[in-house]
Amino acid sequence: MDQNARGPFLPLLLVTIAFLGWTIFQTTELVRERSALSQTRSAQATPIGQAQKLRTAADSMFSKTQKLADAGNPNAQLVISELKQRGITVNPNASTPTPP
Repeated sequence: MDQNARGPFLPLLLVTIAFLGWTIFQTTELVRERSALSQTRSAQATPIGQAQKLRTAADSMFSKTQKLADAGNPNAQLVISELKQRGITVNPNASTPTPP
């Protein structure tokens, strides 16, 4: 028997240890990223809620202005025409809930 011949145990052991180390590293990185994303999402909840309230209020105001313009109010017609020039479309029939 040749004394320099080695069995497959040591190379397989090294490959297995390397694979487990890589898997553990990837798992911890993914857990950290998930935690960071969760914190970012929770930090954005308040500003998003405020933006939705502002959007609802603006939609309500634009809808009422459109109704005034349709009724013949010249100032409201001017406001609506300026909004259209800026690319803002107004739907007077939009049912937007009032902000709480």
